[in-house]
Amino acid sequence: MCADVVKEKTRKEKTGLNKPAGKGGPNKGGPNKTGPNKGGQNKGGQNKAGQNKAGQNAPLAAGPEKEAPQKTVERRFDDPERVREFVETKKHRSLVGLAWDTMGALQLKLLQDNGLLPEHKVLDIGCGCLRAGVKIIPYLEPDHYYGIDARQPLLNVGFKRELTRIGMETRMNRENLYTSSVAEHVRLPENSIDYGLCIQVMTHYPLNFLRIMLENSAKYFKPGAKLYVSFFELAEGEPYAKPYLNKAGTRSRGHKPPLHYLRRDMEYMAQGTVWTPSYIGYWGEPDGQYLMVYQKN
Repeated sequence: MCADVVKEKTRKEKTGLNKPAGKGGPNKGGPNKTGPNKGGQNKGGQNKAGQNKAGQNAPLAAGPEKEAPQKTVERRFDDPERVREFVETKKHRSLVGLAWDTMGALQLKLLQDNGLLPEHKVLDIGCGCLRAGVKIIPYLEPDHYYGIDARQPLLNVGFKRELTRIGMETRMNRENLYTSSVAEHVRLPENSIDYGLCIQVMTHYPLNFLRIMLENSAKYFKPGAKLYVSFFELAEGEPYAKPYLNKAGTRSRGHKPPLHYLRRDMEYMAQGTVWTPSYIGYWGEPDGQYLMVYQKN
């Protein structure tokens, strides 16, 4: 064997090129140890910690597929499905606000302090399930209370359940309760109402509702009759767009309920009508709503 051949054989033995792939071959110390299959991408790269483990190509886990989070949809207070659910589960009172007994008694006192007598007739606009009615009806002569609300199921449950609960179901005809959103298409006698209430209603409706309600209901009221309307008052100089925290700790808003209004806006809505507005202010309402009174000319 010539010297060149011996040298080449010795070099291969030292480098391991003649040994089979295994413990001492290139697979031990070569690129396959630190390459993509063992220490490269497959161990710490894309295939282990990337898409195949947490990405879109990863296999689905066993068990039921998780549903995507549903977006919460804020439902209006007069949403028919919501109203029906609350009536069926006997939670109808919560649809007309908190403090059932307190608010009913407060409205009766408001009217009595301003001259209400049993022979007078009262129109309750936005009466709901008769929160004020269960306090006012026993005080008035029979069939002297009238109510209007856009949610007929609340009128039904108010008459059938709430009046029955206090033993007053025979003191008022069911025909005295009307389904309407803006006091129109009701069968009230004209020039018959002495006092009106529209309490905790304007917090749900845009300002134009007040104007329409004043126009539509005017024919039912006697000259000199008074209509009391509550609202969240926005302080003069405060921006409409920002939430406003009133003295009672209630936060009102300018773009969605609970809505707030300036006093001068509540007064302006009566311009050109048969009503003369006056500001009363805070009247003890638990949520911090203020009061306007509109007197028919």
